[in-house]
Amino acid sequence: MFLTIQANQIFDLRMAQAPESHPSYWLAQLRKADWLRLLEFVDVKMSAKARKQIIAEAALQHFEFTYCEGRGEVWQMWNELRRDHRTLVIQFRHSEADWTRGTPEFVDLDKNEPLGFVNIAGRLFCKVK
Repeated sequence: MFLTIQANQIFDLRMAQAPESHPSYWLAQLRKADWLRLLEFVDVKMSAKARKQIIAEAALQHFEFTYCEGRGEVWQMWNELRRDHRTLVIQFRHSEADWTRGTPEFVDLDKNEPLGFVNIAGRLFCKVK
C-alpha cells in the first residue's frame, strides 16, 4: 500500500515515533542532498541553499512511498508498476562499523541498477504520482 507522506510526519518530533515499517521512518534519515536527488528524478530544480524541510516538502508532492522487506517484494512491485509509473528504490545500507543509521542508496531499476545483498536495513519503494 502506497502512502502520501506529509512533511510534518518526518520533521515534527511529536510524530517521530513511526515504526520501521512506515515510510516516514526511512524518509527521516534522508539528507538534504538525498531530497535534492528525489527532485532531480522528477525533473524539478530547487536551490541547494533552501532549507532541508522546504526541499523535502517539494519532493513529497511528487511521490508516494511504501516500505519493502526484501528484494523479492521490490522486484514484484516493480514488475507490477513499471508499465504505468516511474519508480525509484532507496535502499539503506549499514556499514560494518555503524549499524545505527543506514546510508541511502538510490536504485533505478529501469536502468538495471542492482539491488544490494549485504547490510541492507530496509528498502523504500518510491512511485511518482
